[in-house]
Amino acid sequence: MKFNEANPNRIQNRKKSNNLSTKRRIGLMTLVFFILLTSGVYASLGAQRGDVLRFFNSVDVAEGEVIDGNVVSIIGGANIDGEVRGDVVTIIGNTGISDAASVNGDVVNIIGNVESFGESQSVINIVGSLSLGGNIDGDVIQIVGNSRLGSDTIIQGDLVSFLGNFENQNGQIMGQEITVIDFLPDFFNRLLPGEYPPLPIILILVIMFSVLAHVFAFIFGAIVVTLFSDQFRSMSEKVKEEPGRKLGMGVLLYLILQVSIVTVAITIIGIPLLLFLIPLSIFIQFLGNLIVKIGIGRKMAKVFDREYGLIGELLIGSVIYILLDVLVAGRPITFVLKFFGMGELANRVLERKGPASVQSQQE
Repeated sequence: MKFNEANPNRIQNRKKSNNLSTKRRIGLMTLVFFILLTSGVYASLGAQRGDVLRFFNSVDVAEGEVIDGNVVSIIGGANIDGEVRGDVVTIIGNTGISDAASVNGDVVNIIGNVESFGESQSVINIVGSLSLGGNIDGDVIQIVGNSRLGSDTIIQGDLVSFLGNFENQNGQIMGQEITVIDFLPDFFNRLLPGEYPPLPIILILVIMFSVLAHVFAFIFGAIVVTLFSDQFRSMSEKVKEEPGRKLGMGVLLYLILQVSIVTVAITIIGIPLLLFLIPLSIFIQFLGNLIVKIGIGRKMAKVFDREYGLIGELLIGSVIYILLDVLVAGRPITFVLKFFGMGELANRVLERKGPASVQSQQE
């Protein structure tokens, strides 16, 4: 009798929980749909730091406004007239720093033009023109594009120009001025059919595609690092600890992924899983390389007694990877290096699951 009386209550509670679960799902789907529709989204990541992230739209910091963190614009732009107490990162867009602006961190622009006339730390521009004025406390790195220094420009560090014309209108460079491969356009003009045998042309095309792949990896890596800066800062620092163990874990993880892909591929039922396993394998290897690149960049920064930030360290590591890949003998090195990063990634996952599993067993 008691069972029959309790049973309707249980059924009613189940219905309520199911209704509540359904409402939550509907609410979650509505939220996701709303975010996808409003592609020009303004998000604040880590409210404590005051970071600003904007997709498909520009970030405008008015004069007198203070951003206590980083400013990131992806496929948009950044116009800074106020104060930013972190980095300013623009990916596919233009960056403008007025003479009234102040950026306590680095200014990084990937595929776009930079006009920086205020105070900042290092300035890094990849693919686009660069116009500078004001005081730059760190280095200036320009890759693929023309650069111009105004008469009021003071660069406390070095200036590096790779593949582009450099114009200095009496600006001051306290460090070294380094220009690399400014003759590349004329060199490629000579690579017309009949001038050189096909083999050098094919070799150069392979190098170009390799460099292009690293550039896109750097762009995507900069996004990931910006979103998860604390995690990558920690992993890139710990990747050098217990290198033998990290290498072994990385190789084991790589073999597990490859064996899983082959095993799934030979079964008809498992073929749909390839759509998940292959991208997962590529992404994990990408993260492994990302961790190692930042670690290499940090090591190089310490050697030269500099501080470049995560994006700068990633850039240095990416350049070293490119140089290694251009050399045929260097490719096995980059292939092995990613295992250290994959091992650190696996080690971090195991460290997180370890305390949780112990706690659940004690409960």
